[in-house]
Amino acid sequence: MATIEVVKAEVLDDATFINCIVRVIDSDGVEGIGEAWWGIPDREQPARAAAPMVSVVDHLLAPKAVGRDADWIEQLWHELWDWGYRYGDQGIFMMGLSGLDLALWDLKGKRLGCPVASLLGGPAMDALPAYASFPPLREPELLVSETQRALDYGFTAIKLHELDPELTALLRDEFGADLLIMVDVNGHFDPIEAIEVGRRLAELDVLWFEEPVRPMRDHEAIARVGAALDCDLAGGENEYTLSDFERLLSTGALTYLQPEITKIGGLTAARRVSALAELYNVALCPHNFRLGPSLFASIHWAFTSPASRWLELPWVPQGLEFSHPASLPLLVDGRIEAPITPGLGAGPV
Repeated sequence: MATIEVVKAEVLDDATFINCIVRVIDSDGVEGIGEAWWGIPDREQPARAAAPMVSVVDHLLAPKAVGRDADWIEQLWHELWDWGYRYGDQGIFMMGLSGLDLALWDLKGKRLGCPVASLLGGPAMDALPAYASFPPLREPELLVSETQRALDYGFTAIKLHELDPELTALLRDEFGADLLIMVDVNGHFDPIEAIEVGRRLAELDVLWFEEPVRPMRDHEAIARVGAALDCDLAGGENEYTLSDFERLLSTGALTYLQPEITKIGGLTAARRVSALAELYNVALCPHNFRLGPSLFASIHWAFTSPASRWLELPWVPQGLEFSHPASLPLLVDGRIEAPITPGLGAGPV
């Protein structure tokens, strides 16, 4: 039996996009690396954005986890969730728990010499399509050049974070009908505005319109917008618990469900969300905008659910970087093949 000897959070902030890493080292010296959500960007002090999650890991979770059997992930997760419930079953506590959980799965895969997907029952498919997820760019020339660069890499689909639908129209005119385009507005609009923008996006044949309204968890407003539009909606990155996802899915508004693995409690919780996606017959598309453990955990998770349809890969202009040194997975005909590296496969840091 290997016991948990060290649990420690660390903010990697040496690049534009920071990572909030969680390390777990067992009594045999094997290290697992997970990731908690990284927080809302703070240009002046990037590490400050992730400080709440670091505090959860170091001061709440670590004292409860050290000394426990590193293999008993399910039991530890439920004990920590139950103990921490009074801190809240949403928000920073779940983000910290996500990082610990992913580190434990990575550790277990490394100890057994197999990919985490194999520990979860093995892949449900040979490959999954991936899309290039852009940050907000706003500039027409940059949008065109980044789209071309993504196509040259091997993507067949892109996701924009642009508020003006005419920027989507620009790319449709430039690259034609074969380019698959998703649009995410991060809850920028009220319902009336969202319907207006969504109707234009439907004319442009977008694959989905993501998080169309604010507040982003106003399920009734999401349903109203969905009922008024002819394009599919996507969302779910700001939900946390099974009951949250059940309430969202029960509206019938979403075609694409996008849980964020660094918010919901990690892979242990993600497996249960997979079952909900299958129950409500929606497409599972894990949300992610980081290189590192969060991306690779999302890949392992997606491959183990028959409901999975798309993988989100972050794509940023040259000169902008992520603090974690992982590389983007290779694409074959716009698709990622099932993972084979032991653990999560994000590599050392």
